[in-house]
Amino acid sequence: MTGPHVLLTPNLAELIPGLRADYPGCRFTPIPDDEPVRDEWLDAEVILRSAMNEDTFEELLSKCDRLRWVQITAAGFDWVGGAVWRRRLDEGLIYTRSPNSYNVPIAEYVIGAVLMHGRAFPALREAQQRHEWIRLVANDVIGSTMLVFGTGGIGSEVAWRATALGATVIGVNRTGAPVDGFARVVPFAEHFALLPEADAVVLAMPLTTENRYFFGAGHFAAMRASAVLVNVGRGALVVEDALVDAMRGGRIGAAVLDVFEEEPLPPEHRLWDLPNTTITPHTSFRGSGNLQRLGADFRANLDRFLAGAPLAGTKRQPELGY
Repeated sequence: MTGPHVLLTPNLAELIPGLRADYPGCRFTPIPDDEPVRDEWLDAEVILRSAMNEDTFEELLSKCDRLRWVQITAAGFDWVGGAVWRRRLDEGLIYTRSPNSYNVPIAEYVIGAVLMHGRAFPALREAQQRHEWIRLVANDVIGSTMLVFGTGGIGSEVAWRATALGATVIGVNRTGAPVDGFARVVPFAEHFALLPEADAVVLAMPLTTENRYFFGAGHFAAMRASAVLVNVGRGALVVEDALVDAMRGGRIGAAVLDVFEEEPLPPEHRLWDLPNTTITPHTSFRGSGNLQRLGADFRANLDRFLAGAPLAGTKRQPELGY
């Protein structure tokens, strides 16, 4: 059976030999970043997109009349846009994300962040730099409470890992629907009352029209003075002024931030120098097994595409953007 022509960005080219072997009826073509769009690419029905020049992508959207499906190698939908893109979606183009590819490294990042501050590694590192022998009392993870905003793939991976370390993990989602791996789940409308219980607060939710800038001054005031905030969702979930005030005022124990409204974060940005704050350059999703997981996500959807079945990773709540 003859399958579709699939275009892939060059950083995914390592997947092509295996795909060609397993899907001999399909044609797989890497798209170089620094070349003009070629006529032989224009019969493509599928694009697997990771790092692709925006102009190249726009031109492919405009010229690939047979294009039916685009899968992005990202966990969220909020970074893709443009007039041509919206027109193609209105015409029926299917748009999917990679729902399982980054859950593992992001969850490991969260656990590492909580352990780093629980075991006081930043303070011990500073003491080492001073050549000072100090003994600090660590905060145990066992017996602690973790509040996780977002109970999807990332939040669930965080939950079972934290539970295995002896923490009680409470999830927050829009409806309060129970999710395996969480001790309990509460609806978003009730989350505020749980902040005083939490030793760690994890933001692992997609950015939507409902939750932009939801985490503000009142939230920091309600948190424990020893609590750690870990944001692996989106920078715009948090009110930056409130975060700055909280960290400068010592209202919470620590913050670990991997996502920001402006990326890359400019060298002069005020977040870099906040006390008790760890800044990482949106790298929580990077892991040695990512290519294999991206390939598995794509293969699962390609099987569905070839069978004419609904694809995984489409928007669950289109009106909210995720």
